[in-house]
Amino acid sequence: MITKLGKQKLEQQILDLQKELERTFDERNKAAAEGDLKENSAYIYLGEQAQLLYTQIEEAKIDLKHSNVQEAPTKTDKISFGHKVIIRFESDKREISITLVGKNDARLKPDWISCESPLGIALLDKSKSDKVLVNDQPVTILDISIGEI
Repeated sequence: MITKLGKQKLEQQILDLQKELERTFDERNKAAAEGDLKENSAYIYLGEQAQLLYTQIEEAKIDLKHSNVQEAPTKTDKISFGHKVIIRFESDKREISITLVGKNDARLKPDWISCESPLGIALLDKSKSDKVLVNDQPVTILDISIGEI
């Protein structure tokens, strides 16, 4: 699952990584022209950098291929992707508001967290007033509303 914004950001990330990969190959070709490749640290480093970039591109493409753009939920009885949730950590009575989104959406906005995070996993399918444990901390669900995704 992914938001429209998350999909756009992931597509842009792939383009940016591909451009960086092209630059890396250009630099590697310049380093190759300097001679002995076995002892050419720039050539070796740029080869490793290219492999890392290639891996990141492939992972992002897989994420994009397997992600379905989700609309905001319409009901607020059980917490799911796209819900805005107000919770209270009982240990210090701290209250926070979060919106549950996909892993590629997390951190795109300050209060967005991944459904796959420990907190997200603990909250999924829970209802208002339920209590859950997150990293051994008791948490109370104060409110569930439709998030702006």
